Amino acid sequence: MSRFTYVCKPGLLIVIFTLLLAACSSAPAEPAGKEAANPKPAEQTAQQPTTKKFKGENGEIEVPAQPKRIVAITFLGDLLALGVKPVGAGSLALENSVLLEKELQGVVNVGDVSMEKVLELTPDLIIVPSYLPAENIENLSKIAPTVSIVSSGFSGGDPLEELKKIGSLIGKEAEADAFIARYKQKAAEAKEKIAKVIGPQETVGSYSIWAKNIWVWPTGRDANYNLLQMFGLKPQDKIKADIVDTGQAKDISLEVLPQYAADHMFITVYEPAGGKERAKELMEGPVWKNIPAVGKKHVYLLNYKEFWMTDGLNLEKQLDILVKTVGAGN
Repeated sequence: MSRFTYVCKPGLLIVIFTLLLAACSSAPAEPAGKEAANPKPAEQTAQQPTTKKFKGENGEIEVPAQPKRIVAITFLGDLLALGVKPVGAGSLALENSVLLEKELQGVVNVGDVSMEKVLELTPDLIIVPSYLPAENIENLSKIAPTVSIVSSGFSGGDPLEELKKIGSLIGKEAEADAFIARYKQKAAEAKEKIAKVIGPQETVGSYSIWAKNIWVWPTGRDANYNLLQMFGLKPQDKIKADIVDTGQAKDISLEVLPQYAADHMFITVYEPAGGKERAKELMEGPVWKNIPAVGKKHVYLLNYKEFWMTDGLNLEKQLDILVKTVGAGN
């Protein structure tokens, strides 16, 4: 009996040891569900989509989720407000965004619009205003995804809504919200200063003298967005009825200018093609001199290139100019 016990013990130990080794080597893998629920940072990045669908005025376009090389025919103030510098821009916007000269250094001028220059820049996204001819948009689409967006400066729309749309397009929604909050805060501070010069019952108007035109602007053009929307100033009655309420600019004659004259008049002069000379002639004539705002020195001349673009960063910089121009800086 003792001999049987002595022989069996080593065999039993060997069996137990073998079973333990097998158990260790065949330990079950971590459930796939648990791993999927807790992906590693590198795997998270890999799973993020590289493109998305965006609905522009030219239809639903597949665009980069995070574009790196943008050519923008306009909307430069919006892009800069979002912290994005385009690689190329249209000549009209680039040459008339003088307030953004420092921020736009190095941006290539693609003219109006040179397909060759755009192609050389190898963009991954092209942003165009909806007024660009359809043929141009189609040709640009052969170079890179091209999205058409309504320009508030030409449509009379809200430039802050335009900014939000650009932010949504390029994945900068948070930056758009942050800029708008900053801009509105600065506008509120400017409004307090402006109120020292322009009373709540006094009216304002925004006008532009060209060689053959006298334009009266709606809310989205020149100084009017800041004057009417941000400062809450009162538009002159006829301007409100004929222009602000319709959202359409109006070209008026010199003879009817007194009917549209506000208590405080903000004037730009479009100097090319004889505009400068026309303004000088007009301001030396009897019709102009008999306008009450002229006699009270409530006419404020603004640089047309500083107020041509009314998008994003341009709007913010124009606040300081308006405060200084009306003498409300202190």
